[in-house]
Amino acid sequence: MPFLITFLGNLGRWAAGAALVIGLAACGPVIETHYDYQPPGSQAGMQCLAQCQKGQNQCTRDAAEATQECRYSEERRVEEEYYAAQDRYNEDRLLYAAAPEKFSKPTEPSKGYPSYYHCDNLGSQCQGNFNMCYRACGGQVQERQVCVANCEE
Repeated sequence: MPFLITFLGNLGRWAAGAALVIGLAACGPVIETHYDYQPPGSQAGMQCLAQCQKGQNQCTRDAAEATQECRYSEERRVEEEYYAAQDRYNEDRLLYAAAPEKFSKPTEPSKGYPSYYHCDNLGSQCQGNFNMCYRACGGQVQERQVCVANCEE
């Protein structure tokens, strides 16, 4: 028994330490990748870049549309789950009312929240595709990491 008490006490301290580390990490610097572009020297290369830009614009439009559709689907999923849970609750409530000694009292469902995490990165390939196209046209792309928030002075 003393072992169990010691273990639980240490577990609590470990959990508090983990929460502290996670909290401190959330306050760390926010880094973004910025790109510097050097265009190609030829007229053909510049015409090629115009096609890259058209492709980038189309990719961005497609990604915005896909993101909107994904978010709508996620909202519908949450609605459907809630209504299904509400139907089960109503059925269980009737059973409980008919025979409370046989069934436990059901808990009324609460509505969940949509998770857009998987929707918000649908356009992430657009920048990489544009950079590859830019290089293929003879241009140069330099990446640099820039601190945009919580930066050390």
